[in-house]
Amino acid sequence: MNNSHTSHGFTLIELIMVIVLLGVMAVGISGFIGLSTQTYINVSERDELLASARFAIERLNREIRNAVPNSVRVVNKSGFNCIEFVPIKASTTYLDLPVAPKPPSNVIPVIPFKDQQDNDYQCTGSCNDVVIVYPLTSTDVYSNPSDNVGKMFGLKSVTKISNSEWTLTLDHPSGDLFDANSPTQRLYIAKSPTSYCLYNQQLYRFSNYTLDNGSYIFPPVLPVLMAEHVQGFSVSNPPFEVNVATLQRNASVQISLQFHRDDEQIAFNHTIHIANIP
Repeated sequence: MNNSHTSHGFTLIELIMVIVLLGVMAVGISGFIGLSTQTYINVSERDELLASARFAIERLNREIRNAVPNSVRVVNKSGFNCIEFVPIKASTTYLDLPVAPKPPSNVIPVIPFKDQQDNDYQCTGSCNDVVIVYPLTSTDVYSNPSDNVGKMFGLKSVTKISNSEWTLTLDHPSGDLFDANSPTQRLYIAKSPTSYCLYNQQLYRFSNYTLDNGSYIFPPVLPVLMAEHVQGFSVSNPPFEVNVATLQRNASVQISLQFHRDDEQIAFNHTIHIANIP
């Protein structure tokens, strides 16, 4: 009886073939994982870029819609491309206004009105608010409020005479004289301008600086960063453009911005219609 022992195992060729197959599979799997990871990164960057762009445009859209009529203007200084406007703090209807040939007065009777928080408007002491009536150009809004003739004057206080009438007291004790009446007897309360500025591929927001065209120095205050990786289209297609109101249409603002990051790029061409009228 023969006792033979047969050895079972892998030959060298079989081992090499297995190693080669495993290597091919590893390369394929790693390529698939790498492609999936890169796709996820690209989608995340695109979503982040789109969210940043939408936030900045929507915030600018809402604020400009609440601007004092004809206060929106383009300002380009020191490498900053800016859209500037004066937000409305409150508004009401006046009952009487000192306009020539009436004598100057520092008291304006108005209908009671609310502020943005839906509370009775208040101004005590030095609230630094201003009164604006019938602004037809940006010059009317950005004039010096210390003048006693014009369309914008500093506000000193508000007094509640009755449930149907308040009085606004202006800064000048000797009285002010407005240039013209508003056809709708509309009166706006404002405080300080706001600017959205494009500089070095970043969009900044400036606020709480002096409402005075004569001493306008930019940048006036520390900014708030609104968006990164952004630039204007071109000199012929500027980032901000104001179309003044005509007899056929209201004023509008054209915004042309490009948001880019790595290989991702999003172009925004947005028009804001300004419904407020003097």
